[in-house]
Amino acid sequence: MIRLVNYIKRILVLLFIYFISRVCFLINNSSLFLDSENFYSAKSIYLLLIESIRFDLSIIFYINSLVFILMLIPNNFYLKLWYRKIIDFVFILCNIPFIVINNIDIEFFQFNQKRITNDFIDLMFLGNDFLQTLPSYTLEHWPILIVTSFQIYFLFKIKDVTPSRIKFNFNSISKSSLVFVLASCIFIVGARGGTQLKPLKIINAGEISNPNLSSLILNTPFCFLHSFSDSKLENYNYFNNDNLNDIYNPKTLSSHKIMDKKNIIFIIMESLSKEFVGFHNNTSLTPFLDSLSKHSLVFDNTFSNGLRSIEALPAITASIPTLSNNPFITSSYSQNNFNSMASLLNKQGYSTSFFHGGTRGTMGFYGYCKKAGFKNYYGMEEYDNNEDYDGTWGIYDEPFFNFFAKKLSVESQPFFSTFFSLSAHPPYNLPNKYLNTFKEGKLEIHKLIQYSDLSLKTFFNSIKNEEWFSNTIFVITADHTSPKSSDSNYKNKIGRYSIPMIFYAPSLSLSGV
Repeated sequence: MIRLVNYIKRILVLLFIYFISRVCFLINNSSLFLDSENFYSAKSIYLLLIESIRFDLSIIFYINSLVFILMLIPNNFYLKLWYRKIIDFVFILCNIPFIVINNIDIEFFQFNQKRITNDFIDLMFLGNDFLQTLPSYTLEHWPILIVTSFQIYFLFKIKDVTPSRIKFNFNSISKSSLVFVLASCIFIVGARGGTQLKPLKIINAGEISNPNLSSLILNTPFCFLHSFSDSKLENYNYFNNDNLNDIYNPKTLSSHKIMDKKNIIFIIMESLSKEFVGFHNNTSLTPFLDSLSKHSLVFDNTFSNGLRSIEALPAITASIPTLSNNPFITSSYSQNNFNSMASLLNKQGYSTSFFHGGTRGTMGFYGYCKKAGFKNYYGMEEYDNNEDYDGTWGIYDEPFFNFFAKKLSVESQPFFSTFFSLSAHPPYNLPNKYLNTFKEGKLEIHKLIQYSDLSLKTFFNSIKNEEWFSNTIFVITADHTSPKSSDSNYKNKIGRYSIPMIFYAPSLSLSGV
């Protein structure tokens, strides 16, 4: 137990050091955070503190994983002074660089407007600028140097409880092994940031308290280490700039025009390839969508941004494509400030909401929606009825569409809402009552496409008599295509990304292709 006590003591000291850095970070960047709405409420400060500790603990456990192994793995070396000296050396070596980089951000954040990520390494080795400015930077911001020095001093002054010399027998080995297993469980939960579905990512900052304070909640070592899997963005120049205006010259609409505040609903259908839609092909998998398309503005050349749902949500709701091998939601760029349909329409007085029948942590949707400005999020937890659980991903489309309709019926207007279906996804489970309803297709997904189309029909039938229905614009599209294709016309690069998109507005004359 002495080993565990000594390890916890080191973790608590590091937590205190990170807390001091965060206080200094807040003081130095107060104008960026103290004006945030509800910052001064006791509840906001409490949630902010709890959430920041969660991120600090996560990265502290990661950084000190080697220290954890050296201190707690059952062995008799811990009784030796030389072994404990090695632990002290590893502890100091692992933590000092991250304390320093965390404190650099106290000032550097003002220039970068985000926590330091792996691009800082490129900045350090870009010519001699960094090395030349380092001395003057250090002298100019001497209070940060003093704080850092005291924090490092505390690391050196940690005094472990000295273990007594005990006989290393079966009983002591058993107790040490039990402590190690217990400590390992605590370590795993702490490093993950909790028992939620997915480990903490940068995008999760602000889920509990306020996404506008995400940079304050985060710490720089967390962002720095989590960004190492990110690929660098490349610059592409497809056109000669001299001729670009002749090819594409967008017009700017007058900002003085009064906005016609219609309700807006995005419906993102899981894996709905264009080849499945009868309006575009000789197929009958989507009879309802086909009939709706005849009264809608249909786009014949629409392509998904990627091939995964995690790439679709930022692309559709915030116009952020996947510009690297890493999806935006899991990248270091997710801590950047960005506009979305939700954030822009919030300013116009819209109520905004997002619906997805999966569990809250799936694909980082919850964290993204908080950051993107959606005021309300509804998932499997909010649905709160596991009788409609598909056994794998979440709530079946039809009951969740019904849940969506009921929530919209009490939504204040104007509203913007996004619905993301999920049933047309492997392992392609159908509700029991529909097992013998749909015709067999060439692909296993074909039955699920028919089910999703029926669910969409049920949704529209349930809302068509609502007062708000005629004042709403519906945008129906897909997140990406199905990985399987049965139509030779789509077995190519273009077909692999071809998805449908229709604009349906009952009160507007939107029609045609």
